[in-house]
Amino acid sequence: MSGATFLATRRGSPATGRDRRRIFAAVVLAAWGGLTGQITAAEPAATLVQVRLPIVGTRDTQVETAILKRLATLRSHPGERGVLVLEFGAAADGETAGSDFGRAFELARFLTSDRLVGVKTVAFLPEGASGHAVLVALACEEIVMPADAALGPANGGEPIDEAMRAAYVQIASRRRTVPPAVALGLLDPATRVARVSTDDGERFVPLADVETVRREVAVLGVEELVPVPLVITGRRGRELGFVRLLAETPPELARGLGLVERSLVADPSQAGGWRPVQVALSGAVTADAVARVRGRLERAVAGGANFICLRIDSAGGSPEQSLVLATWLAGLDPADVKTVAYVPREARGDAALIAAACDELVMERGAVLGGDGAAAIGPRQAESITAAWRAGVARQRDRSWSLPVALAVPGLVVRRASEQGTGRTDCFADEELESLADRDGWQLGAEVGVGPIQLTADKAEALGLAAHVVDDFAGFRQAYGLDATIVAPEAGWAEELLTALASPGLAWLLLLIGGAGLYIELKTPGFGFGGFVSLVAFIIYFWSQYLHGTSGWLEVLLFLAGLVCVAAEILVLPGFGVLGLGGGLLVIAAIVLASQSFVLPTNDYQIQQMQWSLLGILGAVVGTTAVALVARRWLPSTPVLRDVLLVPPTSADDAVEESLADLVGLAGTTTTRLAPAGKALIDGMVRDVVADDDLIEPGHAVRVVAVRAGRVFVRQG
Repeated sequence: MSGATFLATRRGSPATGRDRRRIFAAVVLAAWGGLTGQITAAEPAATLVQVRLPIVGTRDTQVETAILKRLATLRSHPGERGVLVLEFGAAADGETAGSDFGRAFELARFLTSDRLVGVKTVAFLPEGASGHAVLVALACEEIVMPADAALGPANGGEPIDEAMRAAYVQIASRRRTVPPAVALGLLDPATRVARVSTDDGERFVPLADVETVRREVAVLGVEELVPVPLVITGRRGRELGFVRLLAETPPELARGLGLVERSLVADPSQAGGWRPVQVALSGAVTADAVARVRGRLERAVAGGANFICLRIDSAGGSPEQSLVLATWLAGLDPADVKTVAYVPREARGDAALIAAACDELVMERGAVLGGDGAAAIGPRQAESITAAWRAGVARQRDRSWSLPVALAVPGLVVRRASEQGTGRTDCFADEELESLADRDGWQLGAEVGVGPIQLTADKAEALGLAAHVVDDFAGFRQAYGLDATIVAPEAGWAEELLTALASPGLAWLLLLIGGAGLYIELKTPGFGFGGFVSLVAFIIYFWSQYLHGTSGWLEVLLFLAGLVCVAAEILVLPGFGVLGLGGGLLVIAAIVLASQSFVLPTNDYQIQQMQWSLLGILGAVVGTTAVALVARRWLPSTPVLRDVLLVPPTSADDAVEESLADLVGLAGTTTTRLAPAGKALIDGMVRDVVADDDLIEPGHAVRVVAVRAGRVFVRQG
């Protein structure tokens, strides 16, 4: 804070000895910052505590308890005063009654007591304050509010007695944020306040005492403060020196105070501890996956959860759907529910947008954030993503947009920058940097990267994206003080089953089982055990990939069409192998497409995924061949499964096959009806035969036309 800024905030009140020392220190610090380009002092500890209005019941004691819990943290930096920000806001139930004077006075006395020595208190009034909540604001060292917000009136129409007047004068005199006369003017409509300019500075006194001031010093001008009862807007309070700075959001307040933005995030556990829930987002990001996750989150919030752990293990898949979920997460009130993205392994591509939209991000060591993902983002789509993020998440969170967008969008160049005078750092693309109102106050540094930027856990923490880097989920619980007995449960059995089925290892095992079952079926007459096993395996495979977001009806139809072509080549239209080759390619294409969310690879990640898909299919083929060899050798000799697979032909079977071949061309007579199988007298023996055309009644002449697979085929005539 520069000396000029400090003087601007304090003008209108006589400079005390302490003020003069602070002014001198601020001027020296500003001069040093101008020479070095940054402030080297450590940033003070800071925390935000909410004051729900109206102050009734036990809300004052809740605030006191929350402050006392944070005192150790606020005093953790020796030589630095911790910053306690009290954010005044309406209660969630919409209660409109006025604050209780006794409760407000007790809280104000606590804020001005010796128990808060070494802590600077700041009243943040995003919507202003009225009623006796004004007394609590006056008990803080500094007041921050938007330009159009109003402080006062402090009296809601109740009778004013001397105890109330004495309380306002007492608190105002202790803290000196607002002169006692102004405090009375905010409370009592009968008290009219004047701003008196003298050759010794400005004074704020009751209008009736102006003549007394004239007798003491030379008065240069008198201005009566209006309206009556007194109401002070943020803009007017800044002019009078009562308001420290103008800010509308906690991030804007943090920047104005030179604090880390994350230190002023509201704590929903203040009202009674954390009530956590964990929701998993794994696999491809699709419309169904986003709808599932959002539905679970909405039910959790409606059920009273105030801490959401969104466990992300995804390579993205649909930037539009990722933006839908990210915008919804950013719209949650951090005062009611805290959202934390937990990335144990990866949040690549557009999945990184979801992680960056949460209040905080926690990554395990070795995890990856951003970079190439399952979706290929073109130039036009990149512009849409950037515009949507800037208008949605960045505006709601009041954060810079460059680095989160660059995690997914290609071509965006991001650099680190430091703010001269405060030492605060951030990451900007050229477009965002040039749009800043205080552009000249930022000094560009090293390049972070060119989108899509891939960050390790340590790098994300160094850039301020990740709040914590942990070794496992136990470290996550410890970072937020979550009790293992109340921490959100792990994924249910359905999610565990889905994750297991969609894992590459089990997916290729299903293909192996399906291929082996198909081989056994081809070696078995009719539809039997092998066909059933193969059918179940392929159904589970495509169903799991569908639930995982990578398979649809196209893949299933391609697979069925491929099987039909192969079957037609083998059983119906034996020829040059065109149907068989084409059917095999369709089957391979269906399996590959079912294991990935894209058709043709366009980035490094997709190329790697395509390689893994082909390698998995190759492994399944090799495994099926090995199973077929083992089954052909050992299965027919096992006591239980020997009827599953046909016994390979022996030398005796070959001799029988050759003797039957001698029957081709011989004539005979049917002894039973051939429908199409039956019996016929051929070459002096009754033999099992099969009609090669229409049904043949008993007693008709037939002729042997072929012998195939040990079966004699006859034709009438």
